[in-house]
Amino acid sequence: MDAVVSEDLVKIYEGGVKALDSVSLSVKQGIVYSLLGRNGAGKTTFLRIMATQLLPTSGRGHVLGYDIVSEARKIRENIAVIPQESRPMYILTVREHVKYFLMMRGLPMYEASQRASRIIHELDLEEYSNTLCMKLSGGLRRKVLVAMAMATEAEILFLDEPTTGLDPLSRRLVWDVIQRASRSGQTIFLTTHYMDEAEKISNEIAIIHSGRLLASGSLEEFKKLTPYKLKAEIPADNIRIEELREYGRVLKLGRRIIVYMADEESSRKLHDYCISTETPVAFSPLSLEDLFIKMVEENENS
Repeated sequence: MDAVVSEDLVKIYEGGVKALDSVSLSVKQGIVYSLLGRNGAGKTTFLRIMATQLLPTSGRGHVLGYDIVSEARKIRENIAVIPQESRPMYILTVREHVKYFLMMRGLPMYEASQRASRIIHELDLEEYSNTLCMKLSGGLRRKVLVAMAMATEAEILFLDEPTTGLDPLSRRLVWDVIQRASRSGQTIFLTTHYMDEAEKISNEIAIIHSGRLLASGSLEEFKKLTPYKLKAEIPADNIRIEELREYGRVLKLGRRIIVYMADEESSRKLHDYCISTETPVAFSPLSLEDLFIKMVEENENS
């Protein structure tokens, strides 16, 4: 049985805005699954519907085999959620947040205290354990919410952009905690627009754009969707795009040009061209960000 399943899920908000357009996907148990998309793509809407916080307009969804509409209460007993817009209570300390949240979910005080201490240590929050949340920075408050959700050890964790506002070291601490939870058998469904985050910690990835699911699968499966293996980044100043088309697919992004190439021979020829024209260039393998940009661009041009 898959942990999360949606079938032709549609959400139309008041005013006729279609946030989700027949989204169908499935998430295996015990993996980290990342839903990627630009701001406003439909990521949060999908997560909120599957976490029983929002009703769909049409379509079906199941979490752990339970229907998201008729069996919402059973789902809520087995999940934990970090909403994008959530904030901790200012008058409680970090430890009190985690401990009281676990006790509200039915854990005895001793076990709640033990779990609170463990997650506070894992997320490097010990220094702030007895500090009121009103005195914390925005990033630290976000870590408190992550601690609350992770401490539940729920079967499924729905995390809506969990590392937004965190510094690079804190992001990696959260990644480590998420990966440990997955290895212990928990399923983590997260939304993000950080490509490096999805690439680093995800077992499977899905890309959503304008409410429609463009693709889903493992990173290796994504790489098979394109013939390109390498890319070159060139400043857009004083160079004609037409001169680069013979080397590969050309895309202009702001003040830079990206050339996608299928083989090393094309990259060698482009390198020689840039040397001869004294044009700065940087070569690198194709990344998830490149695949994301390519899919979104193709969808917008279709």
